[in-house]
Amino acid sequence: MFEGFVLKEFLGKWWPALAGGALLVAVLMVAFCQGKQAGKSGEVAKQQQREIKVRDDVGRADGNASAARVDDAVRTEQQKQELHDAIENATDPDDARRRAGCVILRQQGRDPSRIPGCR
Repeated sequence: MFEGFVLKEFLGKWWPALAGGALLVAVLMVAFCQGKQAGKSGEVAKQQQREIKVRDDVGRADGNASAARVDDAVRTEQQKQELHDAIENATDPDDARRRAGCVILRQQGRDPSRIPGCR
């Protein structure tokens, strides 16, 4: 009986503080949950922006690679034609080897002008 009296007296005196504390805890929990949700939404938006940027970069890289493949194919075909023409214009097998060697050196970026057979 004494314990019930003490509890009743305690609650009678401190009930506004306890109610305010419970209200404060409830408000903080709601704010925390909303903040956590907002943080998730913000992170999702950032992730989507990163994915869009990566897709754009990959698209540009694919376009550049495609152009490089076309350029390589054109250059290879020109080099084949140049080598074919050099061999076709040769007078004998030795001349064909000499002309092919000079064309190959030129295609490799070397200067064959110092070689007597390539002048």
